[in-house]
Amino acid sequence: MKNKWLLAVILVLAIGVGLLAWLHGRRVSGMDPASLAVKVQGEEVGTISLEEIAALGGEEFPKVLRSSGKEPRENMYTGVPLSKVLDAVKPGLVSQEVQVSVMASDGYAVSYSGADVLRPEHIYLVWLMDGKPLGSKAEGGMGPLMVITRQDEFGQTWCKYAIEVDIR
Repeated sequence: MKNKWLLAVILVLAIGVGLLAWLHGRRVSGMDPASLAVKVQGEEVGTISLEEIAALGGEEFPKVLRSSGKEPRENMYTGVPLSKVLDAVKPGLVSQEVQVSVMASDGYAVSYSGADVLRPEHIYLVWLMDGKPLGSKAEGGMGPLMVITRQDEFGQTWCKYAIEVDIR
């Protein structure tokens, strides 16, 4: 009798997980992965395409990528400060007091203070690594857009597959 209850609970949980995955997939499938949606308090105020981001003028900078189980390696990234991207969508969105959350297409999210986003040479939205596009998740890449915290030694606040920024 206990085995039947356990099996029923496992089946219900599996169905629940499958339903949530399907709903999340529908939510992000309609988004253009080569663009960044910008929201304020959950309401979309605009989007910016990869081409528009690149037109803001990319900076090249070296950064060591540290990954568990692999040797650290230095790469050359091309990107622009996240604050500059957000200003291009709508000027004045970021202030010292706000919280800026970046969401990835796989559901991962990372938050930064407004002060960190405004800090010079700190948080960048990148699209090239070693002169090549980051590539999508399906291609085994880390993009097409990724947020890098330049002054974070271990990359724990990076966000691969970035598709959305919400400012609160």
